[in-house]
Order: sequence, then structure tokens, then C-alpha cells
Amino acid sequence: MDTERETFFGLHFEPRYEAEGSHALPAQNLVQALEGLQRTIHLVAMMKEGREVKTRARVTRDIEERFQLHCETPTAGSFYQPTFIAEKGERLFSLDDTREVAQITRNLLISIAKGDEQVFKQTVVDSAFRAPIIASLGKMFGGQGAHYRLSVEDKAGNVIVESGSATDALERLRQSRLSPGTHSIVTGYFNKVDFKERKLSLLIPSTGRLISCLYEDDIEPTLLENARDLIQVVGTIELDEDGNPHRITDVQEVHPVNTDAIDIIELLPDYLKANELNNLRVSVELSEDKQTYFARLDELGIEHAAYTRSDLIDSLEAELDFLWRNVAREEDNKLAPKAALLKVELKRLFKEISE
Repeated sequence: MDTERETFFGLHFEPRYEAEGSHALPAQNLVQALEGLQRTIHLVAMMKEGREVKTRARVTRDIEERFQLHCETPTAGSFYQPTFIAEKGERLFSLDDTREVAQITRNLLISIAKGDEQVFKQTVVDSAFRAPIIASLGKMFGGQGAHYRLSVEDKAGNVIVESGSATDALERLRQSRLSPGTHSIVTGYFNKVDFKERKLSLLIPSTGRLISCLYEDDIEPTLLENARDLIQVVGTIELDEDGNPHRITDVQEVHPVNTDAIDIIELLPDYLKANELNNLRVSVELSEDKQTYFARLDELGIEHAAYTRSDLIDSLEAELDFLWRNVAREEDNKLAPKAALLKVELKRLFKEISE
């Protein structure tokens, strides 16, 4: 059916590492992807119709009813979830509206795939919608974690965008929206929340300052799960003259702080596997002011720092890939003594899948 083809979005999940049960998927990964795509479609529909977006980017009831994302029966391949924007009859809206919303959404995803900020701004013409759309796509792609890749495909199976390029592009878009004297992430203790006003209060460890901000509805479950714990707030963080956070606006995401050690197996590039079962883990801790993650693996001489756990994982994955390509594969006579010892350790722990 032409209508379904024009409003179709296929969600294709693939495990990043070879494992059994590749046609199964954790429910949370699917939920994050569907909710992120649905909210993006709703925001695009509001923008197309010239609706005003408030601070919390609340979607109106009629938009929710008119532009519903429907799921077809999942198919194997690793895990494939067909979806489409469903029409509910001409009395509610024109079929042309769904086609146009779907096309704008595709254009939006293409701009993310290419990392093209200019095309993104041309597609999201109303600047008030840019932050909530970046946040909804961040939830969609960033929610897949380190174990799965998500590609969005058209009806013919052509990839529109995949999670690797999407997460990088979305982070660049977040950063480009910040002006001098601002930051994008702050960590603090979740102090209290006003559910009626959608307002949370955050205690900043380094200053003891209590700052408040408004949040969007979809952030509420994270707040409930992490009451009184350290959380990271992603948004526009205004800094005082000493460089300390003093105001938060444009809240996009809230994440729990996680300092659990990371299993080295989770960080290996696709072409590597462990020689044998081991319990090698990368230790993770926070800086004294709680604003920075630090990772350390003495066995391989790895040390990294990042503002978020996901960025930390990305840098660790890149480091292991670099070490294997530039140390483990290098000829012995071209390596310094310390690098030669590292090569021996790398070869002891890992091997290429093709070997």
C-alpha cells in the first residue's frame, strides 16, 4: 500500500557483539526507540501546523490522537520492528498530513545521519522545536546502550540513519546550541521534585548551591527511580563568574550516575574476542566535585576521563581499537620496549575473530 510505504519506519536492532538470541531484544530498548520516534513525530506534527511549543514541549491531545505510530508484527533479522503512522479517518485529518509529517521526519533523520547542522535547521525551521527534538532522538538512539545498534530503514530496507552516527551528530547539535558561559551537563544530588509544576531541585556538590529547573514529562520516571541519588542533568547550564553552575534551562535529559566497573568484553571492537574467560574490568569513579568520570585499567595502561558514562565508554572502545591496530598488529622491531610488552599482553588477552 502506497500510504503505508510513505509513512513507514522500520526499526532494525542488531547486537554489537556475536551472541545467542540475536532475534530477541530487551523490552526497554524497544520502548526507548518507539517512545523517542513517537515523540519526534508528534513534535514534527506540531511544528508543521504552526503550534506553539512551551518550555516543557507538551504535546497537545489532538496531535497525540491524529499522529499515532502503529507497530506491525516483529520479524526476524536480528530484531526488526515495522512501524507506520496510521490514519484514523478523513474526519480527523487529511491523509496528506500524515505523508507530510512522515517526510519531514525522514528529512530530519537524514540530516542527523549526515551530521548536517544546516539541513537540520532548515528541516526544523522553528528554533523552539530543536531542543525537544534533539532530546527525543537522543532517547531513541542513546537508549540502546553498548550492546545494540539501531537503524531506521524505509520500506525497501534502505538505511535512513543508524545509532552510531546519530548519537555523535546529536551531541554536536547539543553543543552548538550552547553559548559562551554555558555548559551542557551538570551532576548533583536530586534534592526534591514538584510534580505539579514539573520542577526539580539539584544540590551541586562543589558549591552546596541548590538550583531548580523545569523538566519534561518523559523525564519523570528517571527522577522517581533515583530519588536522593546523584543524577546528571543535560541542558543549558549557565555558569557564574567562578565557572560554577548557577542556573539550568532547557532541560533535555536526566541520567542516573553509574560508577559500576565495566567488563572489558563489552568494550571490544567487532573483530576481537577474548582468548579465554576473564574477569578483567575497567574501574570507574567520579572526580571530587562529582562532575567528571574517570576510568582506569592498569593491565593495559588505559586511563580516560569524560563528562558522561556513555562518552567514557566510547573513548574506551576507541582506545582498545587503537591499541590493537597500532600495537598488537605492529612488527616487534618497530615497537619500543614498553609497547612490546603491551603487545604481548594484548595478544594474551584477545584475538581477532578471523584468526
